[in-house]
Amino acid sequence: MSVMKKERSAMARKLERFCLVMPLLLATACASATDRFNDGLELQAQGRYMEAAYRYADAVEKDASLQEARDQLLIVGDSAVLVALDEVDRLEDRGEPVLAARQFLAIDRLMSRVRSVGMRLLEPENYRVARRATFERAVEWYMAEGEDASREGRWEDAARAFASVRGEFSPSRDQREASFDAETRVFIDWAEIELGDRRPRAAYGVAERALSVRRSTPRSIVMEVTDLQDRALDMGTVVVAALPVSSTGRVRDIVGADLEIALDGAMESGHWRQAPPFVAMADNNILRRELRGLLRGIIPQSPALVGRALDLIGADYGVMVEITSIRIRDEDVEVEERTAVIRRQEVDRNRSRQRERDADRDACNVPGVGQDRGRGISLSPDDCRGRGWVGSENSDQNSGRASGGNSRRTWVTYEVDDTVTYRVHSGERTVRAEADVLIVDLDGRAVAEFSISAEDGGSFREGEFDGDPWQLRLNNRNTRLFDWSEWDDEWLRIRRSVVDRLAVGVTVETFEAVLSGIE
Repeated sequence: MSVMKKERSAMARKLERFCLVMPLLLATACASATDRFNDGLELQAQGRYMEAAYRYADAVEKDASLQEARDQLLIVGDSAVLVALDEVDRLEDRGEPVLAARQFLAIDRLMSRVRSVGMRLLEPENYRVARRATFERAVEWYMAEGEDASREGRWEDAARAFASVRGEFSPSRDQREASFDAETRVFIDWAEIELGDRRPRAAYGVAERALSVRRSTPRSIVMEVTDLQDRALDMGTVVVAALPVSSTGRVRDIVGADLEIALDGAMESGHWRQAPPFVAMADNNILRRELRGLLRGIIPQSPALVGRALDLIGADYGVMVEITSIRIRDEDVEVEERTAVIRRQEVDRNRSRQRERDADRDACNVPGVGQDRGRGISLSPDDCRGRGWVGSENSDQNSGRASGGNSRRTWVTYEVDDTVTYRVHSGERTVRAEADVLIVDLDGRAVAEFSISAEDGGSFREGEFDGDPWQLRLNNRNTRLFDWSEWDDEWLRIRRSVVDRLAVGVTVETFEAVLSGIE
């Protein structure tokens, strides 16, 4: 019962708070509507009828019962329309049909705003006819402005004027088509001028813009643009020869020749083949054959020799790439010491030489001995000791006594468990490689030189043990700490990422450097 009383009491308090807050909200709303109405009065007194009408519309939207605001909205709205129409006449007399047409657009927006609050302004007599006529004059002005700009070589202004025809003033279908044709012709004429001035890249790009004027370009325009771009390519395309990637001696000492081979293969099979327009890649096979002939007896490549090779294969530029450094950095390294039980071998120190001969003779007859244990380790006959063998048949294994003057002492091997320590290293490993790129011309002169770097990495977890780690008898999870194949997989992943980034950087920068010499 007490619970029900508490719930009723809580509901009563909520209702009381609501009754207190609701009048405040209503007062705030009314005050807001009143403020907007007062703003409208001030603007009306200043003769700014269009702005005043918007404030009255805001007041009506806030409080539809505010009759004074509704009345003023209709009065001031009519005045704003008449003032705007007077401005239309004045602007047309000054020869500014576009600004005049925008006055009609302002009137349209005001009428739409008044309708949004449930009221309506009456259109003046012949409003629609006058509006359409002004729009027609604005469209004609844009077309004339575009033609004048085109004749004067103001290509961007011309294209902008023709595009504006389709913007604000509700052109007819014929007017839209005329503006499309005119804008397209601007870009084609512009491209021809650029090509005549021997700026093939500029001509190619401008011609491309002609294809984007319409959503669906007519076939005749496509053919005309294609012909123009083909002529631009014939004029401006340069041939680039990519030489085999090399490395410094220090890099080869660290990773061998694998890194340079991988980078060379990545660029030759993929990135060099994605050359942009105006860049053609020379045949690598022909290039390397000519280089072999020129470099016979000479180890290093030099810009001068590369220039001679370029002339032989008809290339304009050669690209020399050399990997100059590779750094492997381990960070946030933690070392954890662990223990494991290892089986240590104990042997009778007085065993005879006969045991060694028997062991050599029988090693291959013991199952598992001398065979690969599946972990990359093979056992020699010496590794067979400690597996519970006994001596030869002449040995007295039971009594251990000597029998005869030449008898041998009995020997036995056995195994003892021993506790050893190994370490687990973990952290973040980062690999960073850098390559220098030199672009040379037919005379062997450097036309561009830059460096590219790439970096990648990941976490690592590796085991370290002073001895044969496979004797630690670890479970599969911990055994992988000493698995070189897993380390190799991670290194290959990082190397592949670094190589890809280097390849992208080298090719992109090379293409940009080569294209910078083509206008």
